Amino acid sequence: MSDHVSPVGLYITIFLALMVGTALTVGAAFVNLGVFNFPVAMLIAVVKASLVIWFFMHVKYQSHLTKLAIATGLFFLCILIGETLIDYVSKDNFNFYTAPAPIEQSSIIPK
Repeated sequence: MSDHVSPVGLYITIFLALMVGTALTVGAAFVNLGVFNFPVAMLIAVVKASLVIWFFMHVKYQSHLTKLAIATGLFFLCILIGETLIDYVSKDNFNFYTAPAPIEQSSIIPK
């Protein structure tokens, strides 16, 4: 295990960056970006997760084998998510640009 000690200033800087990322996430939730709402939110989430993994989990200071193990896990996670999205998009009733119609109350509860 590495005996690397990170300065406190680095942790404060990363914490502030995560707080800015949280503020951006909240701000993006109130702005209608159309079909770009999801990609923008995911981009912010990936940047924040990368900061946590890279600095708070000390991956930056680990061996290349540890970095390879993390990259391999993320690669297979992307494959699994991609296959799930392929299955979801291939359904007949999928429409990416419109939300599903709300269910009428009268059709759920009989009179």
